[in-house]
Amino acid sequence: MHSIKDNSTSNKCRSAFQCLPVHLRDRFDSNCNNVCTYDMCYEIIEHDCPDMLYIPTIPVLFADIYFAYEKYNSTMLDRQTFLFPYICYNNSRYNNYFVADSNTVYNYSTVLFNNLTCHRRIIPVILSQITVTSLYRLYLRKLQPELWRYHEIYNYNSSICNRSNMYQCSNSLKCISIHRLMNGVNDCPNSDDENKISINYTVSTEEIINIDEVNDEETKMKIRYARKHISFQTICDGFTELLPITINGQNETDETECEQWPCNNIYTHCNGLWNCLNGADEIDCDLSSLLSLNYSSDHHKCVSPYTNQFIYLPINKANDGKVDCLGAMDEPKLCRTKYRITYDYNFYCMNQSSEPCIVAQYLCNNINNCYYGDDEQFCIRNRTLFIYCWSLDLSFGSDVEKFLCKQMDSFKKEPVVYFTLDGMNNSVKDLTKNSANEISSSLPLLKKSDQYQPRCHRGIDLRVWLNNKNNITKNTCLCPPSYYGDKCQYQNQRISLSIKFRALSNSWQIPFAIVILLIDDNNEQIIHSYEQFTYLSIRDCKIKFNIYLIYSNRLKNQTKNYGIQFNIYEKISLNYRGSLFFPIKFSFLPVHRLSLIIDIPSDNINIESCSNNPCINGKCIKYLNNKQNKIFCQCNEGWSGRYCTIEHSSRCSSDSLYIGVSPNNQSICICPINKFGSRCLLNNTICQNNENLTCQNGGQCIPTDEYMISNKKFICICRKGYTGDRCEIDDNKIILSFEKNIILSQSIFIHFIEVINNNRPIRSTTFQRIPVIEDFITILWSRPFHIVFIELFEKNYYLTIVQNVYNRSIIINKMINPSDRCQHISEIFNESIVKLDLIRRIKYYYLPCQISTLNLSCFYDDIHLCLCYDYYKQRLANCFEFDHNMTFDCLGQSVCQNGGKCFQDTPYCPKKSMCVCSSCFYGTQCQFSTRGFGLSLDAILGYHIIPNVSIIHQSTIVKISLVLNIIFNVAGFINSILAMITFKNKIILEVGCGIYLLGSSITTILTMILFGLKFWILILSQMAFISNRTFLHIQCISLDFLLQLCLNMNQWLNACVAIERAFTIIKGTSFQKKKSKQAAKIIIVALIIFIISTSVYDPYYRRLIDEENDSEMRIWCIITYSTSLQVFNSIMHTFHFFAPFVINLISAIILITKKSHQQSNFQTHRTYNQLLREQLHQHKSLFIAPVVLVILALPRLIIHFVSKCMKSASDSWLFLIGYFISFIPSMLTFVIYILPSNFYKEQFHKSIARYRTNIQRRLKIISSR
Repeated sequence: MHSIKDNSTSNKCRSAFQCLPVHLRDRFDSNCNNVCTYDMCYEIIEHDCPDMLYIPTIPVLFADIYFAYEKYNSTMLDRQTFLFPYICYNNSRYNNYFVADSNTVYNYSTVLFNNLTCHRRIIPVILSQITVTSLYRLYLRKLQPELWRYHEIYNYNSSICNRSNMYQCSNSLKCISIHRLMNGVNDCPNSDDENKISINYTVSTEEIINIDEVNDEETKMKIRYARKHISFQTICDGFTELLPITINGQNETDETECEQWPCNNIYTHCNGLWNCLNGADEIDCDLSSLLSLNYSSDHHKCVSPYTNQFIYLPINKANDGKVDCLGAMDEPKLCRTKYRITYDYNFYCMNQSSEPCIVAQYLCNNINNCYYGDDEQFCIRNRTLFIYCWSLDLSFGSDVEKFLCKQMDSFKKEPVVYFTLDGMNNSVKDLTKNSANEISSSLPLLKKSDQYQPRCHRGIDLRVWLNNKNNITKNTCLCPPSYYGDKCQYQNQRISLSIKFRALSNSWQIPFAIVILLIDDNNEQIIHSYEQFTYLSIRDCKIKFNIYLIYSNRLKNQTKNYGIQFNIYEKISLNYRGSLFFPIKFSFLPVHRLSLIIDIPSDNINIESCSNNPCINGKCIKYLNNKQNKIFCQCNEGWSGRYCTIEHSSRCSSDSLYIGVSPNNQSICICPINKFGSRCLLNNTICQNNENLTCQNGGQCIPTDEYMISNKKFICICRKGYTGDRCEIDDNKIILSFEKNIILSQSIFIHFIEVINNNRPIRSTTFQRIPVIEDFITILWSRPFHIVFIELFEKNYYLTIVQNVYNRSIIINKMINPSDRCQHISEIFNESIVKLDLIRRIKYYYLPCQISTLNLSCFYDDIHLCLCYDYYKQRLANCFEFDHNMTFDCLGQSVCQNGGKCFQDTPYCPKKSMCVCSSCFYGTQCQFSTRGFGLSLDAILGYHIIPNVSIIHQSTIVKISLVLNIIFNVAGFINSILAMITFKNKIILEVGCGIYLLGSSITTILTMILFGLKFWILILSQMAFISNRTFLHIQCISLDFLLQLCLNMNQWLNACVAIERAFTIIKGTSFQKKKSKQAAKIIIVALIIFIISTSVYDPYYRRLIDEENDSEMRIWCIITYSTSLQVFNSIMHTFHFFAPFVINLISAIILITKKSHQQSNFQTHRTYNQLLREQLHQHKSLFIAPVVLVILALPRLIIHFVSKCMKSASDSWLFLIGYFISFIPSMLTFVIYILPSNFYKEQFHKSIARYRTNIQRRLKIISSR
């Protein structure tokens, strides 16, 4: 502004003006110290400046308002007058304003200068109190709104002003947008746009309420929010913020129907505003009044309009429609308007109908701004100071003047008030635990200088010593990579990358080595440049990495195709995660900018290899992000090039990874976590120091990259239960127990609310399983919190903790009682109130807390959660917004499968996550299903087994399972041994049925052995007595697979027995034993092959996983099938169950009906029912087996179709019964086949006799020796 010059003013004059407090700069110019001091500046102006001049030479407002200064010797002596400029303009539209102004303002003058009309009004001030910006603020801030109504932005015509969205100002050519009506700013010359009566047509309230009076965007956003958002904190607070909502033809706002709302609450009490129209919320808030001898409670201090002395007005006389205090302090409605942010006009002039409210700055200005002088009647006379309430001289004023200037001063009503706990009773008191182990952060490793280096452009100016003896030096420039030249004046061709990384929730605490390569597409595949750094999500999730990649040749070869390759490795294990490729599509650009978001691959992603491997000395891999199946060669150490054909002598250390060759023929190495340097030969010992100097309490130390500018040399990844820079802070421990009448779910949600001053509360939600045999849980939480809710089942909330001050590293014991439950409003209010719109219903929300019979601690609706608290002998509500249907996805990086919800410990840069599984799924990632017939014992019983606890103290279901397992094994062994003794007789093996039964006896004994091993290994591994991973892996891939084979084989062999018996009845005398025996042998072999082939894939997909849940660490054997394989597996399990079941059922029917039909042909004199009963009795040995097998299969069938899956641990009993029932047929071979059959019993007795004889003979032989 001051740089524009005119020829009539010298530079010296202009510079002197710039160094006086009259210039329009926001900051003091440091060059003024070299120009002139305060008095010297006046002397320069007096000698070197013309008598009158424009400063600055361009308009200061609206392109036609100038400031001019007059210089006369007499004026120079009166420096107060000189400081006030003339306001000059070159059109007549401002005349009305200045003519009216000249009639009311003291010491007013008008001149003509350079054909412009100039007006000056002088406001006496104390010169020593003027700052470099005071006149700028005084003049421009006051002039802009006053002259704005006269300013015409463009030439107005009928085509513009006749539009439906325009308003024509009265007695003026000017028209304005209807959005500027009633916005608190006078836009029309006669101010009719702010007069509702003058607006002769209807516009919506939303159209006329504007926020242009506010300058900063943040406040504007708050106003827009407050205008349309129903906020509990500003309901019925005496100021209208919400736009009217039409309900049943009636306009409702936040200030209508407030009869049930106590205006004196924690949001209004002693906030400096009369939110209660009688000022009840400001009683006892003024300390000076409390100390007064005349003060009494329930009174307001104010100034009498009759005596101009202090009085104490009873509260019942406030807001009674009668003015009892000077300026109508007791009647706030008189000067309060709706939808304002700043309230300036607060002093009420009595008996004045037109514009009765004036600003505090008009008080004691020696001018009667009120018609009857209300604004001057209390002032000390004979004072020459204007705008007294603005002056620092107010400190010398009377107590009445000070009081009224303060009370009537402009104030700002915040449009948005945030949730707070201030004023509420705390549930946790004085439990602060100071951490003695708290350690200060490391000192910065490197400080960056912001000093500008003019000679070296973007580089650093260095002095190089060439000869110490002769003191010969040379200045040179150290250039950044993107510049070169002797003064860093040239730019390199380069790739400019802006990258943000995202890791899946299970990788937030894993450090990754990121290697970024700029490569081309020739056979050598030169790595032109590269960058390598460590990424750790909990530290870097908000960081945008800005990287330059330089071409190896200063002028790149534009005939080549270039691309960016990202290689990602786990820093600790150096496991390869995958690679991504991004081509440079516009290689002609000298500087190519790319902004990328890189998703770090999952740890179980399948790294695809190539079908045809072109890599000679390496491995061919597909890029993860390339849909065209683009490949690259990952070369073995010592090889490089596109196909790994170029030999290179690797210089990487033995414990590092070789990536390739840099442009200067150096090996590119990825170092392990404790090494650094280009060849990974240097040890980083920072993490090898004593844990008191690094990470404490078992935290994992991760060194900071050597090239990173950081104030920390390392970062700690803390174990559960600890937090802090060094893991030196214990997490808060919350131990919750539950009153016995509270029904517990399998797991609960814990909602933590952190209350932040002047901001929205931050909500974090986690969940925790409730141990099966316990009625308490322990929650470890490292983040700050002030409120804790728990949620049992869906939307069944219990208020747990409310604390005003967060206390860290404490232990909180809390018993959850039924009285802590938060009731829904439908349980509290009648239906008519519940159905009201929120703007009407919310005004009843104080009532539930005041009903003593309810004894509520909290309640909720579909939007809010509300607390009840005691306040000044009454019980009030305090509500905040709570999303009851929040979706959780861990910042879009959830690893939870099958509809599981992902929870994180904090909304920003979370450190921990966990999955809450939907019904029928379990596991750390909800990857395991509890559906179908193949449900394993692990899924049924696993979570009931408590680690590190003896058998005696295990849960009831575990003890009963243990007893049943012993019974089943003993009975099974006895059954199978007796059956094998029986069915080994040659006479039985003459037919296929005997071979099937012998095979069934063998599978039974194998089943019992495997069942016993499976049960005890599960028990001991989950109790943490077995932890050898090799052993557990072997049993994982073998036991369940073999056990299922034996069970399926047994079912099919029993079905074969049923088929052969039915076939024997059908064939009758034509049945051939020899063919039956041959067929049985073939069928058994075919069954073995068939059953194995339908489940041979099972061991391949079994693996061990570790699950950490609170203090428990479990190792699970799990199966992870693809979707198609899962469908196939379910079909096979169903088939192996239903096919033998149906065969047994049909065979039983055939046996009964066919036998009865045969007898009916011979015994025609008897009824069919008589024959049926007789055949059932005579041939019960044939019928019992298939009927019993069908009956035993029915419970499993019913459980499967009724329950479908195990939804919670409480369903374990049902599925455990079904699981044990599946082994009963294997134990009943002797009972259902031998005991009912006379033939088999006879053979059994013969076998026993033979074994007895053999044993006796052997004993005689032994005794004879």
